[in-house]
Amino acid sequence: MKISLVLLLCMSLSIYAQDIPDGTTYIKTIQSTVYKKKDTLNHRTLKTYYDIDWNVLTNSNNLSAALDKGSETVTIMDTDKKFVSAIITSKKDTLDYIVYLYDDAGNRTNYYQIRKGDTLNDQKRTYDKNGNNLELFNKKNGKYYLSFEAEYNDDNKVIHRNWYNTNKALVKIEQFEYINDGKTKLYYKTDKKGKLNLVTETTEIDPETLKKTYHIPASGINYGIKLEHKKGYYSITKTDEKERFKSLEIFDKKGRLTTSVYVTYETL
Repeated sequence: MKISLVLLLCMSLSIYAQDIPDGTTYIKTIQSTVYKKKDTLNHRTLKTYYDIDWNVLTNSNNLSAALDKGSETVTIMDTDKKFVSAIITSKKDTLDYIVYLYDDAGNRTNYYQIRKGDTLNDQKRTYDKNGNNLELFNKKNGKYYLSFEAEYNDDNKVIHRNWYNTNKALVKIEQFEYINDGKTKLYYKTDKKGKLNLVTETTEIDPETLKKTYHIPASGINYGIKLEHKKGYYSITKTDEKERFKSLEIFDKKGRLTTSVYVTYETL
């Protein structure tokens, strides 16, 4: 898939050339901090600018921003059928273009990552009539292969996923179990030996608060920082009355705060 990089870049210049983009109505600010005892190891402030319909104008909450302070994502096109954004580095260079395509039901059917005219990633998804993602296909060497297939229960909650490599061999199994009237979710995943292990246990404390306990270590980059969950760690995630992400706090085995992510929303 080819997209005219020159055209898209020209469209984006007027968007990211200023601190607050034209048409901004809402601003989301994320304050992320990593602690060691009482010391702050890392702190980031990230902002997302939205128009009056909550369409993203620019966004600095992405992996590139975490690796390169000052990077941001700029929205180029946002329609019911197509979304295009560009990742702009701190040096104002265009790193990647991200393209999403949607079907008539609003399901994201295609994803493309494009760099210098070349498509680095090409994915497509299938859905059932309830909007559940049944299959994911990745493209390699000009051909799509089945990456995963999923199964859902009568409540439209995923209960099983099989993952495959390019040779169609099964490489990973995920299982989900729901107990306590569905308020607690147990997530299992196979290890390198094929053994199914409990990874996380997520419990709804109240409609706006989730507690997740980690039984297997995990880490990743988000909100501009590295999120690390060692065995025995737990996190508390909160949303506001509008179901928007409000905060994330990660604690160690002794209940000491190791990471915090706090979100505020501003209307201009």
